[in-house]
Amino acid sequence: MALTSSPLVTVGMPVFNGARHLSTALDSLLAQTFTGFELVISDNASTDASADIIRSYARRDARIRYIRQRFNIGAPANWNFVARAARGKYFKWASGNDVVAPTMLARCVEVLDREPRVVLCYGRTELIDDDGRSIGVYPGDVDARQSRPSERFAHVCNALAMNNAQCGLLRLDVLRRTRFDRPYPAGDMVLMAELALLGEFALLPKVLLYRRSARQSSSSQLSAEELREFFDPGRPVPAPLSFLAWRKHLDYLWTSVSTPVALTERLRSLGVALRQMLWARPHLLAELRAACGRRFGRQGDQEE
Repeated sequence: MALTSSPLVTVGMPVFNGARHLSTALDSLLAQTFTGFELVISDNASTDASADIIRSYARRDARIRYIRQRFNIGAPANWNFVARAARGKYFKWASGNDVVAPTMLARCVEVLDREPRVVLCYGRTELIDDDGRSIGVYPGDVDARQSRPSERFAHVCNALAMNNAQCGLLRLDVLRRTRFDRPYPAGDMVLMAELALLGEFALLPKVLLYRRSARQSSSSQLSAEELREFFDPGRPVPAPLSFLAWRKHLDYLWTSVSTPVALTERLRSLGVALRQMLWARPHLLAELRAACGRRFGRQGDQEE
């Protein structure tokens, strides 16, 4: 198939060494009942068969735009790359591990066309294992239809535990008003909170995403060293990711006061972010103690 004009929807797929599940993911996207979309694939310098698989699909379907990065730029940067390359009115991130229902785009486009206050639309999520077997429908997907931005911000901060919403359909112009995905673990959660300040999330009752829950498919199951490579690859001197809780909560604070909504809503959102920080004080203090221990430990070694 080929697009004859600018697409209404861009699907962006960041890929890194995803050969095992890539064909299944691509088949589910290209089988959508809504066909007026482009598929932008950014290959993050994969070393497996991913490039060959993508090229074979691109030869058969002109909706695919394939870009291969010269070197691994890190996962968040690659996710942001496909969003910045998008040309559609609406945008969807798609993982090379997951499967989408054939009506996903059609159902979400219908909502976004009809409801201008909605900035993100997605369906329920069913978790699957590495072999595609069902684990069960995830019970924690959230919508955020509150009229006040601060209430949506609070709801997303408090209720969003697994970020399935990020693979919904978004208004691209609104996404581009954000600071996109952040380059640290849980930075995607802050992006969702930022989006919630700018508009409503609509959760549809039907399962539209089949998300793979396996060690190779989830950053939450990676070791500290694997996480460092996932977010900050290629650093000459390996360094652990540090101050993660501080980075996240300071980002929530900055997002609450910098997002362009009414001043009263910013102040209410700031209160939410400060309460989140207060509740997280054991983690924040633990990070400070760990940093002090590393610093004084190095000083002691040097004195000896």
